[in-house]
Amino acid sequence: MGIEKHIIRVQEPHSKKRKFFISSKHLYRLLQTDISYKTFVETNIVWSRLRENIDYHFNEQHDTYNLSICAVQAILILENTEKSWQFFNELTDLINNGFNRS
Repeated sequence: MGIEKHIIRVQEPHSKKRKFFISSKHLYRLLQTDISYKTFVETNIVWSRLRENIDYHFNEQHDTYNLSICAVQAILILENTEKSWQFFNELTDLINNGFNRS
């Protein structure tokens, strides 16, 4: 399954604008890493240089982090696996095509 199926459009709590996000839980499952979800979140989101309420925000309703498309790209590069680069390229193609999923 491609990364485009996991892109959601939600209202970002800080600016109240609707933006594209991917859930940290969905990204974790897509990447199939050998670390726990807790470690994935701590190293790639909480302890990283990503900016809270700009690059990501916590979604209490679903107990997950909503990651901006830019944050997802950064995490995919940091993961540096075949699968992460595959998803990075898919995401780049989506961006270059204006998120037109056809």
